[in-house]
Amino acid sequence: MPIRSLLAPVLLLAATACREPPPPVAPPAAPPVAAAPARPTGPVRWGDIEGRVRLTGTPPPAPVLATSATVAHVCGDQAQDRSLVVGAEGALAHAVVSLQDGAGLPAPESPAPAPVLDQKQCSYEPPSLAARAGTELVLRNSDPLVHNVRAQFGTNRSVFNVGMPLEGMTLRRPLPATPGTVHIRCDVHPWMRAVVRTFDHPYFTTTATDGRFRLRVPEGSHTLIFWHERLPARSQTVTVRAGETVKIDEAWDAAAFHQGAPGKEGPP
Repeated sequence: MPIRSLLAPVLLLAATACREPPPPVAPPAAPPVAAAPARPTGPVRWGDIEGRVRLTGTPPPAPVLATSATVAHVCGDQAQDRSLVVGAEGALAHAVVSLQDGAGLPAPESPAPAPVLDQKQCSYEPPSLAARAGTELVLRNSDPLVHNVRAQFGTNRSVFNVGMPLEGMTLRRPLPATPGTVHIRCDVHPWMRAVVRTFDHPYFTTTATDGRFRLRVPEGSHTLIFWHERLPARSQTVTVRAGETVKIDEAWDAAAFHQGAPGKEGPP
């Protein structure tokens, strides 16, 4: 057999073995990740937002709740439902006001004090609080009675449940790290209720008994969110210039009031 015929299969095999495999197919490019909003650089210029929150129309009467014989000597035999507190000219107390864009803003000039929830005459004071998520809530008992404070996050997650048997007793308990609504109850005195609205930023406050509030904010355009556990959320956008105070009014119609028991998760 000719040598050329013997070498042909060997050469063909060698050529096949030395051939480079085709390059792998490149995976499809991942979609670009949206960049987080840039925080302001340089010195921060500040302004203020002042406002008043009201309830227009005739507010529903506050239900009167029976207490118990064991506390009547301290708290009386009746307590008012304080989930809706309306003053003169419809002033709405204890509404929560916050900035929608607060998480992207620089830190405020001074930190807010720790939120305090007191137990006075068998009621929580105040009935509504705003706080930073993940911070501590200060609990105080100003009654010469045994209370307990049971906190629930959202609809069914237990946060803490502590007894407070002594007058003047103070405890600190952490709030959930996730923003939302924490409902507070006293199992010993079931008419006692409060709510804590928490945020992932420090730009929030609550209205005073005259319905007024004040927020110091960086200059720029901001959307205010108005929240109350018995009313639908509302919003208003304002532009704040450095060194100036923007004055606004916000009002709910009494017809928007949520009937039924308070304490349900409201809109964000």
